[in-house]
Amino acid sequence: MSELTSAPAPARAHWTLLAAFCAIWSGLVLTEFITDSILPLTLARFLENAGYIGMILATKPLFGFLAQPLIGIWSDHIWTPLGRRALFLLVCAPIVALCLWLVPQLTMLWTLVVVVVAYQFFQDVSWGSDHPLMADLVPVHLRTFLMGLIMTTSQILGFLFLKFGMGVLLPRYGEIALYRIAATAQILLVMAGALALKESPPVPKTRPKLTLGRYFRDFLGDPILRKFALLAFFQGLSKFVVLGYIVLFAVKTAGIAQADFGASWSWFSVAALCTALPAGVLVERIWPKQISLVIGYTSVFAGCVWGLFSHAPWEIAGIGAILGFGHSLIEITQKPFFTEYLPKDIIGQLSGAYNVCFATGRTLAMVGGGWLIQLCGNNYRLIWVVALVTGVVTLIVAASIPDHRYSARKQAGLSPST
Repeated sequence: MSELTSAPAPARAHWTLLAAFCAIWSGLVLTEFITDSILPLTLARFLENAGYIGMILATKPLFGFLAQPLIGIWSDHIWTPLGRRALFLLVCAPIVALCLWLVPQLTMLWTLVVVVVAYQFFQDVSWGSDHPLMADLVPVHLRTFLMGLIMTTSQILGFLFLKFGMGVLLPRYGEIALYRIAATAQILLVMAGALALKESPPVPKTRPKLTLGRYFRDFLGDPILRKFALLAFFQGLSKFVVLGYIVLFAVKTAGIAQADFGASWSWFSVAALCTALPAGVLVERIWPKQISLVIGYTSVFAGCVWGLFSHAPWEIAGIGAILGFGHSLIEITQKPFFTEYLPKDIIGQLSGAYNVCFATGRTLAMVGGGWLIQLCGNNYRLIWVVALVTGVVTLIVAASIPDHRYSARKQAGLSPST
């Protein structure tokens, strides 16, 4: 089930298209920084129990079970004047922006939960468009380069958010400033980027009517896609048990001030930024993609080992740099790698199934991680233990996925741009 045997991708991707992708991802990632670094602090004002905080944070990946599979299937078939996948971005971005604008003004827990649930749902719908759009519009040999550009631009914003947002704006103006910056980005980046996409009508389908059984068989019946499913699950678990609770680990367990955490953790974005573009250029040229994944997951594992014994802001900076490098390499490699195995007529369907696996891991990280922390006396240091155990699995699975396109090009003596 490889894209190598499906309809060809567009001959080239214009710079305006690449810029549109960067804008969309940057706006979505900025909201993710809010979810990971600011929302836990907001919830902690109302709740001390890490288990309850984790349950609220888990609403976003939990919606992946419903929203992303349906959006993937629908977007494979529909056609509107606004496109297919872009339609969902244009509908969801203003709703997310409104919710983010309201969150810091809410004074009652139940209203906060309702608004958070709403913005996480529509944010999740927006993320359901990332794999399909890349597979639809970008030639296969440019996808790792595109991911390098995306990571570069989004991590510049991430660095500014952590270094100056949390380090300067948060202590001076409070959480409201950061929520409103993220809300504005939904309009200026996500909506503007979506309007610049030039999608094509759906590829005609000759497959039999979709059933629940065939939905799972289309994804899990292929041995390579099964490995990607397993990798997505453990990646979501390992990544978000750390990113979802790192700010509470720093503030509540390590005793680090919020501003100091923001300045230290900004090295996550600095390392990701420095890694992104070189990796986007080199991954397709000098080594197969499973090697990049192994290097990335090994780096994450090393950062988690350090995290287990960390106490000081400078250690948070070092851990952030190692994890930033690792996660950047993983993101640049894994999504383009996965899209190579997607037949054109069911890109959205299979992307939705992949996202369900990722959402399952992320949900378990938020809910299970929160309650585990609570059971152990609100000791947030446990996030590193969970990440280490799951990190071993990601390493094993990543090493077992072959890069058939790289091997075929090398055997045929073809250039990396083919």
